[in-house]
Amino acid sequence: METEIIGFMAQLITGIATLLVALVLVFQLRKQNQQLKIQHQDADNKITYDSITAMERVTIPENYGDSFVDMMWKARVEGISTMSNQEIWRFQNWLVVAGRRLISEFRLNRFGQAAINRGLYPQQGSTEALERYYSIQVRNLFDYKASLDLYTSFMRPRFSAGIGGQSGLLQIADKTYEEMSGEKLEDNS
Repeated sequence: METEIIGFMAQLITGIATLLVALVLVFQLRKQNQQLKIQHQDADNKITYDSITAMERVTIPENYGDSFVDMMWKARVEGISTMSNQEIWRFQNWLVVAGRRLISEFRLNRFGQAAINRGLYPQQGSTEALERYYSIQVRNLFDYKASLDLYTSFMRPRFSAGIGGQSGLLQIADKTYEEMSGEKLEDNS
C-alpha cells in the first residue's frame, strides 16, 4: 500500500512538474511572439522611413547643386526638346531612382494601404483607393514634361520589368500617361 501511495505521489509530482514546464513554455512562446511583433513593427517603420528618405532625397531641390536644379526645372517645364544629351542622361538617372522608389513602394504596398487605414482616401474599396494613391504618385513624376517625353521609350519598360509580373502599376502609369499627354498607347499590357 505504501508503494502505491509513493507511486501515486510520484505521478502527481511528475504531472505538476510537467504542467509547470508547459506553462513556462507557453509564457515563453507568448513573450517570443510579442518580441517578433515588435521586431516586425520596427522593420516596417524602418522600411517606411527609408522610402520617405529616398523620396525626399530625390525631390527636394536643396539636395542638389544649382546646375542640377536648373536642369530639373528645364525638364519640368520644357521637356527634353531643349535639353542637351548630358542633361537628358542626368534626368534619366534621376527618373530611374524616382521610378525605383515607386516600384518598390507598389510591390511592398507601403503607403497606399497605410493611407487607406488612416482614412486619407475614401474606403470605396481598397483597389480604387490604392489606384488613386498610386495615380497621384505617377502624376508627380509626370509633372516633369521630360518624364512624359521619355515614358514610352525609357520609363514604361522599367515599370513593366521592375514590377515582376504585377501589372497594376503599369496600368495606372499607362492610364495617367494617356490622360496627361493626350496620347493613346497602342499596347496597354
